Amino acid sequence: MNYLVEQFGLKDRHAVVTGAGRGIGRACALALAAAGAEVLVHYRKSKKEAEEVVAQINADGGRAWAAGADLTRSDEVKNLFSEVEKKWGSLDLLVNNAGDLGGRSELAAMSDDQINHVLQANLHSMLFSTRSAVPLLHRGRDPAIVNLTSIGAHNGGVGGVTIYVATKGAILSATRSLARELAPRIRVNAIAPGFILTDLHRIHSTEEKLKQLAENTPLKRNGTAEECASVVVFLCGKGASFLTGEIIEINGGLWMA
Repeated sequence: MNYLVEQFGLKDRHAVVTGAGRGIGRACALALAAAGAEVLVHYRKSKKEAEEVVAQINADGGRAWAAGADLTRSDEVKNLFSEVEKKWGSLDLLVNNAGDLGGRSELAAMSDDQINHVLQANLHSMLFSTRSAVPLLHRGRDPAIVNLTSIGAHNGGVGGVTIYVATKGAILSATRSLARELAPRIRVNAIAPGFILTDLHRIHSTEEKLKQLAENTPLKRNGTAEECASVVVFLCGKGASFLTGEIIEINGGLWMA
């Protein structure tokens, strides 16, 4: 841990990771804590999982706490960041990870509620969280935001994910716009994962499909949440101090600009 703390310069930094009970968010919370940050492990429904992440961080000598909120509701988002302000007074790092695929369906077959769910879970949650976090980040030390977009923002995705990739495209564009808007005080970057072996893909993709995706990837495998988290820690740390408005592709070469 001492090496990580020195390498990334995150000792005693305060970080909020949304949707951190499982998947990439969980890996980000663990990695940021290992690098010296105190972490708020946010959850919506996965309270048990979030508390397990907190317990693991604390057992490893780190510091973390958990809090729940529905990030699609602006009032709950405001309450969440009010708790952050009460506890820390400011904020250094925000990782906007929370989101949902919402199932696979062709657009013509989707109801209004299904469309709104994906828009709100992915895009609105990021916008609401960022809006509430910005005043606290302005008080923070070397503040940074990392958003999660997707390879689908580039290639459109396949298999009934039109609304999902539309939100990820919006997050990509918003990342670059926010980087300009919040400069020079707050850096804003994003990662664009390809096919990462998390619950999301295990639930919504068959084993055969995952094997096919791996075969089509130049590195001949799918990615891991930990590989995404390592880049998030880098973007939060001192090694990325001159980076803003960047989208880091994590897809094993599946998509090359």
